[in-house]
Amino acid sequence: MAIPLMPPTQDGTRAGTLAGTLAIVLAAGQSSRTGAQHKLLAPDATGCPMLVRTLRNTLHSAAAHVLVLLPPNRAELAELTHALPEYGTRLSTHCVTDAADGLSASLRAGVRAAQAMPATSLLVCLGDMPLVPTHLLNALLYEQHTTQAPVVAAQRHNKPGNPVVWSSTEFAALLGVTGDQGGRAILRALGPAVRLLPAPATLLEDFDTPDRLDQFARMVPPPG
Repeated sequence: MAIPLMPPTQDGTRAGTLAGTLAIVLAAGQSSRTGAQHKLLAPDATGCPMLVRTLRNTLHSAAAHVLVLLPPNRAELAELTHALPEYGTRLSTHCVTDAADGLSASLRAGVRAAQAMPATSLLVCLGDMPLVPTHLLNALLYEQHTTQAPVVAAQRHNKPGNPVVWSSTEFAALLGVTGDQGGRAILRALGPAVRLLPAPATLLEDFDTPDRLDQFARMVPPPG
C-alpha cells in the first residue's frame, strides 16, 4: 500500500531543506545473504536497527521528503518506519509489489514518486549503508543543486559508488533500468558529466553478510 508524500509544513519545510528534493531509501531487497536474519532489522551496539540508523541520517539531511521502498512481505520493516516521529510528515513508505524483480523495481518506484511530487532531484540511498553520515548526504545534495549534474559518492580511485543524487533530466532513463541493478550503466554513459564527490571508504560500507552483521552489532553511532 502506498502512503502519499505529504506536502511541506505550513512554514515551508524544516529549516535547511532544499525544495523539490526527494530522498529514497531502498529497503525492499530479500536479504538472502544473511540467512534467517534480515539485515535491515539487525541491531547495532545500542540496539538500533540498521534501517533506523540509515533513516535517521537521511531524515536529518536537506532532502525535503524521504520515501522508504519496502518489500510486500516484511511488516516488521514497515513497523520500524511507522514508529519514527517524522512518519506522515517528511517520511513516507511505499510497498514495492514487484520487489522480486530486483533492485531496479525499487528504483523505478522511487523515480515515479519523484515525478509525481514533482521533484527536481532524487537522492538514492541504500538501506544497508547505515554509516553514510548526514553531512555527506548534504554535500551530495548541495553539489547537485549547484551544478544540476548527477553527483555520486566516490570510493577510492574515483570509483562511483552510493549514494547518488540524480537530476530530473535522468528520470526517464532510470525508468528503463531492469533486473537487479541500479543506474550504474547510465552513469557510465554520462561520463564526465557526472560529478564525483570523494568520501572515505569507511563511510560507504554496506552490511549484507553474517560477518558484516556481527561487525555492525559492535558499532555505536557517533554522537549527534
